[in-house]
Amino acid sequence: MNWELIWKAVFLLFASLFAVMSVLVTYLGARDVKRLLQGLKDSPDDE
Repeated sequence: MNWELIWKAVFLLFASLFAVMSVLVTYLGARDVKRLLQGLKDSPDDE
């Protein structure tokens, strides 16, 4: 194994981890915002 191959493997590993984390954060964040807005819609007004 040479250093170039090692660094390519490391780069691909962390790039794929970043992609997975980006998708998870986007999906879970959108779900949380949806729940937040639903909770605001369902809560009684205090006015």
